[in-house]
Amino acid sequence: MPEELGTILDNLKNLEEKNFGDLKIYSGEWKNSGSNKIFITCAWSGWGKVSAARATTRISSCIYQKKIDCLLFTGVAGGAQKGIKGWDVVIADSIIQYDMDARPLFEKFEIPALKNKILTPSGYWLNLLFDSIEDYKKNQSLTSFGELHKGLIGTGDQFVSDKSFLKELTDQIPDLLAVEMEGAAFAQVACQEKINWIILRVISDSADESADIDFNKFIEKYKSCSWDLIDLFLKKISKFHLNN
Repeated sequence: MPEELGTILDNLKNLEEKNFGDLKIYSGEWKNSGSNKIFITCAWSGWGKVSAARATTRISSCIYQKKIDCLLFTGVAGGAQKGIKGWDVVIADSIIQYDMDARPLFEKFEIPALKNKILTPSGYWLNLLFDSIEDYKKNQSLTSFGELHKGLIGTGDQFVSDKSFLKELTDQIPDLLAVEMEGAAFAQVACQEKINWIILRVISDSADESADIDFNKFIEKYKSCSWDLIDLFLKKISKFHLNN
């Protein structure tokens, strides 16, 4: 949703727009990139795995026609463990499509095209993202957000708001930290296109019966600060990645 990328367009210059049906793709140069220019292409994909896969495919054909260093999917998610609270930040060190089930031809959760159940991002980009947020958390200069976590995120084509369903899911996948509706589809496209990828989520609700109320309240507040996390990552890229 637009709220999940917040004020990103206000932070880009030389902005270009392309339309693919109802999908808008924006490209521009980060205003604070200095001599090391950082180009960003972004879109609000829409809800669900199909929408995420579509947007990822379109973004992969970047307007600038430059090599893509990394694809970032960011947005909100439901917490799947008691220790995960609203406003906590979860970075995926692995992701699974929990509604993928091609048995008996393949094992449950296995993605036939990749012959894997769990997809993992590039360690280099994962650490760059994690460190960019951890540094500011240590300095207590990122006060809008809660604890920082790294772990397994689950993707499925449903908004989880049922405690019993969540328990059944975590019984099957005990390490699950959060649930959402797009990340694993995005990751599958990136893997098949051989592009580095990472996923950044902020917890909006506890994926239980109050999830819809919590989510709607959260998303309005989140809009004003969601760019902060992306901005920190870009600063880390500018300082570390482009100078090494």
